[in-house]
Amino acid sequence: MRLIDIFVLNKCGSKKQAKKAIKKGLIQVNNKLVDEDIDITDETVIYDSKILDSHPLKYYIIHKPSGYVCANKDPHDPCLITLLPDDNLHYVGRLDRDTTGLVILTNDLKLRKRLTLPEFHIPRTYAFTCLNPLKDITPFKEGITIDGDVKCLPAIVEMTSEYEGIITLEEGRYHEIKKMFLSLNNKITSLHRIMYGDISLGDLESGTYRILTQEEINHLKDITRSSI
Repeated sequence: MRLIDIFVLNKCGSKKQAKKAIKKGLIQVNNKLVDEDIDITDETVIYDSKILDSHPLKYYIIHKPSGYVCANKDPHDPCLITLLPDDNLHYVGRLDRDTTGLVILTNDLKLRKRLTLPEFHIPRTYAFTCLNPLKDITPFKEGITIDGDVKCLPAIVEMTSEYEGIITLEEGRYHEIKKMFLSLNNKITSLHRIMYGDISLGDLESGTYRILTQEEINHLKDITRSSI
């Protein structure tokens, strides 16, 4: 990562201010003043007598509990971000207030943007229960029309009982799964995201988080390079 980016992500100022600080010799790298933007790996960076985080990009997975909203501020409901150690994070795909399960948060805005673009067709997998028995999953394979004239991409559904199953879809339209079931004169009664791409919620307990592994981070970067 470039020194300027380290400066900005550590909330020391803008890129313009970073360039000025470097030019004025205000930043030390391994106890030596630098006068140009350089690559930083594990070096010690000091600015204004403070050691900066040389790995400022953060990637978290959290098990969202019911009742929390995927927002940074809300006048009525608790915000999911309050359960994390950093409030300078952005949601990679939001879940409804009553939907539980896997949510990824990061301050890597370039990656977040790519992960939320619809053209990458990143699979999201959910466990669900529905109000009425679901005996025919053919409409999901063909693509269900919602909102009157919006044709959804085909989804994969595996039923574990007449009322429960697993659904995987490759787009993230607003309330898409709930609207699919409404189009079939049915209703989702619970929805729980268990996978995003190849990243699994696993046995992470509700309300807890962990840092993504480097392998998982690489996976997220890979699927936004190869999925078009």
